[in-house]
Amino acid sequence: MSLSRKTLEHPVLILIVFALLGMIGIFTLSNVATALMPEIENPSLSINTSYPNADPESVEKSITKMIESAVMSVNGLKNLTSTSNEGSSNVSLEFEYGTDLTAAMNDVRDKLDRVKRGLPDNAGTPTIFRFTGDSGEIMRILIRGNRSVDDLKSIAESNVVSILEQADGVGEAEVYGGRSAQVNVKLDQNRMAAYGFTVPTVTGALSKQNLELGGGKVQEGHRNYIVRTTGEYTSLDEINDTVISIINGYAIRLRDIGEATIGYSDTTQESFINGEKGVYISVTKQSDANSVTVANNVYKKIDQAEQNLPPDVTLEIIQDSTDAIRETINTLITSAWQGLILAVIILFIFLQNFKSTIIISISIPLSIIITLFAMSMFGLTLNMMTLTGLILGVGMIVDASIVMIDNIYAYRQRGAKPRTSAILGSQEMLMSVTSGNLTTICVFLPFIFFIKDLGFMGQMFKAAIFTIVIALVSSLLVAIFLVPVLAGKFFPLSNRNEKPVTNPVLKRLYGFFEGIIQFFIRLYSRVLKAALDNRLITIVAAVCVLVISFAFIPTMQINQIPAGRDDQVQLNINMATATPFEETKEVVLALEAYVKAECKGIKTVTTSIGGRNTNRGSITIALPETAKQIDSAQDMQNKLRKHFAEFPSARLSFSEGFRGQWMGSSVDIVLLSDDLDAALNTAEEIREVISANKKISEPSVSMDKGLPQVEIVIDRERAYNMGVDIATVAREINYAINGSTACTYKSNGKDYSVVVAYRPEDRKTINDLESIYVRGNGGMVSVANFASIKKGLGPVSIRRESQKRIIHVRASNLTEENDNVIEEEIKAAIQENVIIPDSVVVNYKGAWKETMSQYGFYLKIAIMAILLVFGVMAATYESFKAPLINLATMPFIIIGVILIHKIIGEALSFMTAVGVIMLIGIVVNNGIILVDYTNILVGRGVELKNACFEAGKSRFRPVLMTTLTTILGMLPMCFTTEGQSSMVRPIAIAVVGGLISSTFITLLVIPVLYSLVMRKRGARPVVEHVENTGDYDKSRWEEDE
Repeated sequence: MSLSRKTLEHPVLILIVFALLGMIGIFTLSNVATALMPEIENPSLSINTSYPNADPESVEKSITKMIESAVMSVNGLKNLTSTSNEGSSNVSLEFEYGTDLTAAMNDVRDKLDRVKRGLPDNAGTPTIFRFTGDSGEIMRILIRGNRSVDDLKSIAESNVVSILEQADGVGEAEVYGGRSAQVNVKLDQNRMAAYGFTVPTVTGALSKQNLELGGGKVQEGHRNYIVRTTGEYTSLDEINDTVISIINGYAIRLRDIGEATIGYSDTTQESFINGEKGVYISVTKQSDANSVTVANNVYKKIDQAEQNLPPDVTLEIIQDSTDAIRETINTLITSAWQGLILAVIILFIFLQNFKSTIIISISIPLSIIITLFAMSMFGLTLNMMTLTGLILGVGMIVDASIVMIDNIYAYRQRGAKPRTSAILGSQEMLMSVTSGNLTTICVFLPFIFFIKDLGFMGQMFKAAIFTIVIALVSSLLVAIFLVPVLAGKFFPLSNRNEKPVTNPVLKRLYGFFEGIIQFFIRLYSRVLKAALDNRLITIVAAVCVLVISFAFIPTMQINQIPAGRDDQVQLNINMATATPFEETKEVVLALEAYVKAECKGIKTVTTSIGGRNTNRGSITIALPETAKQIDSAQDMQNKLRKHFAEFPSARLSFSEGFRGQWMGSSVDIVLLSDDLDAALNTAEEIREVISANKKISEPSVSMDKGLPQVEIVIDRERAYNMGVDIATVAREINYAINGSTACTYKSNGKDYSVVVAYRPEDRKTINDLESIYVRGNGGMVSVANFASIKKGLGPVSIRRESQKRIIHVRASNLTEENDNVIEEEIKAAIQENVIIPDSVVVNYKGAWKETMSQYGFYLKIAIMAILLVFGVMAATYESFKAPLINLATMPFIIIGVILIHKIIGEALSFMTAVGVIMLIGIVVNNGIILVDYTNILVGRGVELKNACFEAGKSRFRPVLMTTLTTILGMLPMCFTTEGQSSMVRPIAIAVVGGLISSTFITLLVIPVLYSLVMRKRGARPVVEHVENTGDYDKSRWEEDE
């Protein structure tokens, strides 16, 4: 008994099973979280080690090199980079995708344990950090009120930050702008020296006398009392009255050597929001948390925090990175619905039957709901890639059902009863439908073998591939089991002869549509007859068009990832190292004025100046959603670049947008040398030379020029004789200049750090360093007695890659020319204008090399996909010739792909390559239907050439119908521009273009090739009319009742 007959014997069971799957899928939709991208594990570890007061070269020698040597042999290690900064070392390990990071982390920990003993005594313990995903900023919240920025900062820190950090998924909430209130203890250097005090002497005294200690319990009667000793400061007078030491019976108090006052930290950072000085809170999420979910949690906490604020203070969200996620996802969902509606309209036009259209209309959303249910079960999010898979699936998942319903309808029109039509029609198409879906699924299997090699792109495609495969499997199950049941039992298709259309509107509408379809069938029949009569000319013409298409490739732009529509622009300002804060501020605010004057359609502008480095600032421009943008992110960048020449003292650059985070720089010149001075000077020369090339933007050097530094050269012999410890000297100088936190002072519910340092007038100049006193054997000794002051330049940081010192010169390509063209121009300019020292090695490592390497993997995937498709078809046909006919048409899909990209000006990208690979599975389905039906006709005795002609003519309608539903299902996606949705647009463009060209090739070239290749099988009696051959064996028909 056939599968189709068994299915029709249990229609209620089949209906209930699919109804339950549909209902469960609908109930679980709320469990599918939304995100911009799939969860991608960053296979990286970072090792941070502190080395207080050490310069970068000392950090490199004593810390970084030792750790690098220890971890180089860790399994799966791909890249090893390090940065040695003043007082700290960072070693980053990038592993191959698929590496077990837990095992790698344990291996790294074991190796670090072996080198700890060799590290300097005052070095910190190496700490390993694991990056499990994206932990970037998701929101900026402005705190607004008619108060000073210092007060607003205090309110934010006291009333808001702790509440926001309670939100699930929040990693940190950090306040920017304003100064932190603190107790400043300003010490008089001369008085300190007279009493023989040092900064640690004062901090120790303050700390010891500001305690609250538990003293156990005492019992009185039936009650236990907790004993608590309270000695915390309650006023500034108490702090100033603190006894530092007893000398000759006389108490020396803090007020005798200095003064404690409420004040603020030194101003080294300011923030401006829309041109006004302000305070905002930056909220970052935990690395493994979902951005949209975290943002929703933060919204709730904002409402809670506002209840704790003074009446005149409010919170306002000025930037929410999840807006772009929501915009992108909503755009893709809209595209999916639009594609679904267009596909249903096409079905109605071709089928001209309400019940057939209803059955197909049920199969599409049901397949999608089952797919979403599977996504929920496997923990996938509704993101840009999974939605792309669903959109691409909208067209493909309907193909199987269309083929089934078309053949069932054909039997019904010839007089078979509904149940019989469902059995015979589905049984006849079962093999071709199954084979067609399997070939499409097979196309995606090779991706599994190259996931590691494709890196980030491979991780992205995993989610899309899973979605498409599940959608295809679910659609196949719907087509095989549900469609015959609906067509044979619950929505029995009507016979036009038994029940002709009587509604005049529908009759006229059907007649109009049928007239158009018959016109194309007649046109196609004439063209096909001419092709079969001129087979050689047909094949030569197709090959010539293919060759012409390939000729366009050198004239087209090729890149890795298409550019999306970014929702923000960030301009980074770098002044010369050690530039004073006020000078940096002047330049940043001048650039901000140009932003406000020339950039249109801005949502908010957030300007940040200073911070850890007084020579740096940034201007972040938040844009509204794409539909409301006046100037795009690229427009704003172009406007601001025109003014860069007005600021020769600043290095200006734009942060890479979403696309740039995952691509290398278009231009990346690598300088390797142990001589940092020579390498840095060469890098600066190269930057100057390539700056003249107007095709690139913002060339930058990865290493700053030397940091002006004062080196205190200690005479070890003299220091030893005076009983001065070198480590103590370094510590005392650091405390005297930067201050040291002694304790915490609580007042009116607020906590103030008590910071002890010399008075500003005692630590203003270099000469003041020599006047700093430290304790020796004979009392207090000034630094000038055992050390000399030396000015110089020291490296800000030392970067290493693969255990070699390295400097990068990077730039972006502003044109539509390919990166390799720009790179050749830059190479020529460098060779002509820059003399490279013998100690410096220059390499070129732009994005082009990585791009070509990745395309090589896509080519391998395509070849494997073709071989798998061939295997499935060979097993289906039990023949090698028939599959070869289909495969021979594969190269012709490139015609439409190239031409449509050329016409609309879209660059070729990895997404295009994915679309081409998908086409291998999609296009072959039409060929399978055509070849399979031709085999049936030949097997029934039809002459070969006539069978080719009649098969093409008979299958024209279902081939065109499946092609149009796939094209129209993806068409809305071809026009998406909102958010980052345009990044995946080339997949749809490639599929649409390839389907257009391949459909013509399938309908014309396959019959021609079949008539040539299968000549021996065609030695049958000539029969002029297929309908008289008994191809519909009525003896097989059964009555329904």
